[in-house]
Amino acid sequence: MTHGQTPLDREQLIQLGFLEARSRTLDVAAFLDRVQRARPGPDGPADPLQDDRVQAILQALRVAIDGQPDRARRMLDLWSDASGEPAPHADGKAARGIPRQA
Repeated sequence: MTHGQTPLDREQLIQLGFLEARSRTLDVAAFLDRVQRARPGPDGPADPLQDDRVQAILQALRVAIDGQPDRARRMLDLWSDASGEPAPHADGKAARGIPRQA
């Protein structure tokens, strides 16, 4: 086995992980549907898909299907704030799960 390979072959990995991956993908789609159906909040964008957190998920989905390696690392890079500074937010919560928008 070479560095970076799992002891399972592709078929075994698909057999073991398909149902869970399918379920998680459906969860993301259902979340996006709920966001679009929800009534607008007082501070949110008019188009719910333009919220920076929703945009971060959509960007990550593009990474997931781009066919390039290291998808998980590249997704985490998208969501990482390299500034090292705490992000102040009006709601008093520092962590949003994505870096601040410039």
